[in-house]
Amino acid sequence: MTAFRCPTCGAEGRFGSGAPYAVCRYCKSLLVKNDAGPESIGKVADVPDDFSPLQIGVTGKFDRRHYSLVGRLRKVWEEGSWNEWCVLFDDQSFGWLAEAQGDLVMTCKQPAEVLQGVPGAQAAAHAEPGTIWRIDGGDFAVSDVKQVSCQGAEGELSEVFAIGEAALSIDLRGNGLEFATVEFRSGGVHAYVGRFVEFAECQFTNLRHIDGWDVKG
Repeated sequence: MTAFRCPTCGAEGRFGSGAPYAVCRYCKSLLVKNDAGPESIGKVADVPDDFSPLQIGVTGKFDRRHYSLVGRLRKVWEEGSWNEWCVLFDDQSFGWLAEAQGDLVMTCKQPAEVLQGVPGAQAAAHAEPGTIWRIDGGDFAVSDVKQVSCQGAEGELSEVFAIGEAALSIDLRGNGLEFATVEFRSGGVHAYVGRFVEFAECQFTNLRHIDGWDVKG
């Protein structure tokens, strides 16, 4: 754990994980960790309140691996928005737990080399549903193509969108519960591979209390 003062507002904060980015909880400055201390690289908006039982500090399990939620991105597109929770596993590796319309998907970032059959951004933007891409040795069918941006952020983050950046995001389905997302951003192409998870299998603790809803279900 590394304590710091926000270079923008002077408030005390901390890096509790090895994540390179953090959002100041007071002034919403987006901070990047470096040897001289945190540097502000812009500001982000508050994450809009929603009815999610998840929150920073929730713990869970995925394939027998314990993890904590340490940050959140709120992603938006023309027809809606969803949460992407930054996951810190006990081995200090990171993942992303997407929470959208009642579904939960756990993915981990993969090296670009896994994208054996993925076209460039221009061709990908016109990919038809059902088109097969070869990712990490498996076949994945395109299920959704959309432009996305970041609406807000909080906590600690393993990676971030550039301020004001839009990205081309392609969701794909593999065999069974397998899932992948490929994002084309200014920094290049980013691949995330994982699977759908059930709420109960995550064995969450420290969930946010929501009146009238039993979050144990």
